[in-house]
Amino acid sequence: MATKKPWTARRIHLWVATILAVPMILMAVSGVLIAMRSVSDVKVPMRWLGSEAVPDRLPISAYLESAPGVTWIGNAQGLTRLAEGKSEVISHFSGQEIVGLAALPGSPQPIVATRMAVWAEQEGRWQPVQRGRVRQLTTLSDGRVLAIAGGRGEMAAGRPMATRDGLKWEGYGPAMRANKQMPILENPSVALHQWMRELHSGAYFFGKGPGEIAWSNVFGWVLVLLALTGLWMWLKTEQRKARERGQQKGAA
Repeated sequence: MATKKPWTARRIHLWVATILAVPMILMAVSGVLIAMRSVSDVKVPMRWLGSEAVPDRLPISAYLESAPGVTWIGNAQGLTRLAEGKSEVISHFSGQEIVGLAALPGSPQPIVATRMAVWAEQEGRWQPVQRGRVRQLTTLSDGRVLAIAGGRGEMAAGRPMATRDGLKWEGYGPAMRANKQMPILENPSVALHQWMRELHSGAYFFGKGPGEIAWSNVFGWVLVLLALTGLWMWLKTEQRKARERGQQKGAA
């Protein structure tokens, strides 16, 4: 009668590593791809989503009526113009999330905000007129459009800028003066998950951008390598055990 092998620390480690190898590979590869979001524009079918139901239409993220009968709708995948019962998809913003729309007096085209830029049409082409994380896009009481944008991180300071034509932008003094009247922060705090996200992504050490991408790639592929080599070791061990059992039966 064969004796049961004791559950040593090595055996427990081997079995846990084997069971979790596939989830580890999935988490590592998906983490690498998440880190590459700023330099990758790969799309997959929405039906692949597991926890989200596929809607008939995407939720509206920005809405504007620029003229009688002319409506602009922005969502997570682009910008559409509706007029005279017809819809026109603005190809320049295909695949981009629209977070804000604002109209200038007399202008047929709106000012458009995506997550990391404010856009205006110039000579038939959409051009980025303000870059950085967009905090707000709105219309002032005098008809000018105000944009607050700048920087990459969650705490990046966006500068209020205003325009009358979408081409020339100037700092909006009233907003900047009002901000200076705010009390100075004393020992400000952030949510724990925000700090942990910086540690996890490498942004804490290298800042956002190339360093963050390199960090996630290196450690992601290291996890993949460890998981694959662990599976290989387990497979070789099981093959060796099978051969030994076959030899023992043959000798008997």
